[in-house]
Formats: sequence, structure tokens, C-alpha cells
Amino acid sequence: MDPHPHGRVEPRGGPCPDCGTSRTGRYCEECGFDFASRTGGDRRRSGPHGPVHGVPWRAVVTADPAYYQYLVNEGRLDAERLPFPSRHQRRRVMLQGERMHIGRRSVSRGFTPEIDLGGPGGDPAISRVHAILVPASGGSWSLLDPGSANGTTINGATDPIPRNVEVPLNDSDRIYVGAWTVIIVQKG
Repeated sequence: MDPHPHGRVEPRGGPCPDCGTSRTGRYCEECGFDFASRTGGDRRRSGPHGPVHGVPWRAVVTADPAYYQYLVNEGRLDAERLPFPSRHQRRRVMLQGERMHIGRRSVSRGFTPEIDLGGPGGDPAISRVHAILVPASGGSWSLLDPGSANGTTINGATDPIPRNVEVPLNDSDRIYVGAWTVIIVQKG
């Protein structure tokens, strides 16, 4: 019998076998290694992502001024020290493969997430592996936060999603991460 029937893995055991980072949950915060299936991490970033499962899904990534202003009004961001970007290009990313990392690139670890929110003009409040999109039953997707510093919310909720728990996503759900980033997942 599976001791973790919902894909949850309690944080225990040694460091990540791929990068040596201390374990905090199911997925490594640095490289995305999956402790439950013993796969992933830096070794897999260089290969193809594999086939699209079921009906195609995509993520639309953009900066959301309303989300940014909410964080400023709540006192969680200082608008003078961290101004909203004057230019931010909307982009679309097809969701495919075993998982899609949301985060920022690490040159020292040789890790580039499928949805990279770092770099010049990127969102500075993003963890290296901030969140992970995981294929779910029925061809849909779920969202998992492996322990990001600033949390991950869905559809304007005030409380972040629980760490290391896969949360099912629906068509047009809005994922909020960092200081201003919204990722809208779309089916078809």
C-alpha cells in the first residue's frame, strides 16, 4: 500500500542526490528532483520534455499591476525599492512532459526552469524552484509549491497553497507568484 496516496512525501531523509541541497519536501528547492519517484533534477533538464498528455494546456505568463498594487497596499512590497516593470512581455508556454518548473535559472547548478521568471527584468521575488506544474489525472494539471520563500496563490486567494501538496487546476485559473507575476493556465 502506498504510504503517500496523494503524492505527498514528508520531508525526511538525506540531501538531494542530484545537487546536495537539504530536503524540505517532495521536490528539491534547487533542482526540482522528485524524492517520491526518484527522478528529475539537473540531469533531466538537457533532454526533451516528452509528449503532451491529453488535451493540450498552455500557460500565459505576464505581469499583473493589480496583484503588484495589492502587495504594496498590504505592506509586503516597497514600491520605491521594487518598482513595477515598465515593460513586460506576455508569453505563452505549452504545458508538456512530466512536470513544468516555475522559477529562475541557476547557472551554477545548470538548471533552467521551463517557465523562467528570472534574468534581466524578471520578477525578483521568485525562488529558484518556486512552483511546479504536474500532470494530473484526466489530462489536467496540478500545482505544487515545494517551499518557495514568498508562497504561491491561486485566483486571488489571500492564503498561499499548502507546501508540498498538489492542488488541482482548472481552465483559466490564475497562479500568482513573486512580486507581480500571474500565470494563467488554459486548456485547449
